[in-house]
Amino acid sequence: MRIVALQGSPRAESNTQAVLDMVLDGARQAGAQTETVRLIELEDFRGCMECFGCQGVADKPDCQVEDDMLGVLGKLMKADVIVWATPVFCWSPAWPLKMAMDRFFCMFKFQEDGQIRSLVEGRRMAAVVTAGGKETDGADLVQEICRRLVEFSRCKWEGTFVAAEVKDLESIRKDAALAGRARAFGKKLAS
Repeated sequence: MRIVALQGSPRAESNTQAVLDMVLDGARQAGAQTETVRLIELEDFRGCMECFGCQGVADKPDCQVEDDMLGVLGKLMKADVIVWATPVFCWSPAWPLKMAMDRFFCMFKFQEDGQIRSLVEGRRMAAVVTAGGKETDGADLVQEICRRLVEFSRCKWEGTFVAAEVKDLESIRKDAALAGRARAFGKKLAS
């Protein structure tokens, strides 16, 4: 079992990374191999141009934007589980994750008969969302964005782990109940 997490916080030491670490720790405890891609650390990372150049090849992403995201897309093609991890920024995913989601467009192949083929069909996907406010103050909207992307991708939605009303790294790391829930979610992803 290989789990690849795309971590979308623009901060190096973020609440999102702390919670994601707990989730992935649970997955590793259950035997999964995990990898985290911190999108903000990609040296060359650009957004989708919606040029449709990716549609020229049916069996691989073939994104025409030549940057570090190409390697990330290759990792996603080999993953059993893809995790989208982000803080809530103005009722949506943080911009690095949103850019990665936009680039995910090249995973869809629009066929002449009107059908859409997904290069990641059948994989499992989940989300890890952190929020300073209540779950209904934006985390619910981010969860819905992720769920719809999963549905369009023809993947299996494994749900969202939401850490709401988180304040800082110290309080997250001291929260045994949060850690227990996060590890349990990770174990579920590894099963």
